[in-house]
Amino acid sequence: MDNDNFLGRWIAGELTEEERTTFEQSADYLAYKDILRATEKFERPTFDIEKRLAQQRVYNQTYTEAPKQKTIKLNSWYYVAATAAVLVALIGIKSLFFTSTTIQTAIAETKVWTLPDQSTVTLNADSAITYDETTFDTHRIVILEGEAFFDITTGSTFTVQTSNGAITVLGTQFNVQNRETFFGVNCYEGKVQVQNKKDTAILTPQMGVHATNDSAFIPTTLTQTQPDWMQGRSSFQKAPLKQLIQELERQYAITIMTEGIDLTRQFSGSFAHDNLQKALKICFEPMQITYTFVSDKKIVLTNK
Repeated sequence: MDNDNFLGRWIAGELTEEERTTFEQSADYLAYKDILRATEKFERPTFDIEKRLAQQRVYNQTYTEAPKQKTIKLNSWYYVAATAAVLVALIGIKSLFFTSTTIQTAIAETKVWTLPDQSTVTLNADSAITYDETTFDTHRIVILEGEAFFDITTGSTFTVQTSNGAITVLGTQFNVQNRETFFGVNCYEGKVQVQNKKDTAILTPQMGVHATNDSAFIPTTLTQTQPDWMQGRSSFQKAPLKQLIQELERQYAITIMTEGIDLTRQFSGSFAHDNLQKALKICFEPMQITYTFVSDKKIVLTNK
């Protein structure tokens, strides 16, 4: 038996009846067949490559070899080569069915974007959304990094996925802030379900929740009909100084040096996005922190 081209002959359906029967009774056959079966899923745009590969890894770890039978033994590198070839094929096929769109903003920039269902997303500075145009009509899923305000049209379930939690709605207006370990959601219209690793909450208009490091949600009550940042202001309620400084850097495209500063101190207040000097004064003078410009875009903080 010429093992050098055996796998290719099997895929092409060129094995003899005896070879095919013997191979289909072997331990290798199920593994190869399962990999190739995965390619059939690409006839549907919802195929999940990572899930199938995870299932294959579990199969490989738990598979118990059947009683000894006549086996056509393939060298291990054939298995690796076959898997690699199939994965290359999967990646190529995926590109035919999936059209991933990413919209992002730079530092000190905001942007309004209309989704395929006519929902709108307003992105705060240094933020991004990603969605699949091909499947969006039936699976309204958006991945968010940063902060954005969503105005969702009525329809099927709309889901915003973030690294810190997920938000599920039907049609509503809400704001999501997903920055490093901080996760906050405010509802302005309709009803929103919010979930992280620790907690789940249902929000109605003028309700909000926030959490840090996947902790339980802390509820808040809203007094405005839109988030402050859409009106040119950033607001904070008992926020760590680190979060305040990062937002200043994000809105003004500056770098703030904080050596020797206690970044865990809490800040409550707001600053406007159109006057850096005034924003620095409002943020740091009440905290007895001195700010010094060492260049147009670089500021050093020191304790008074």
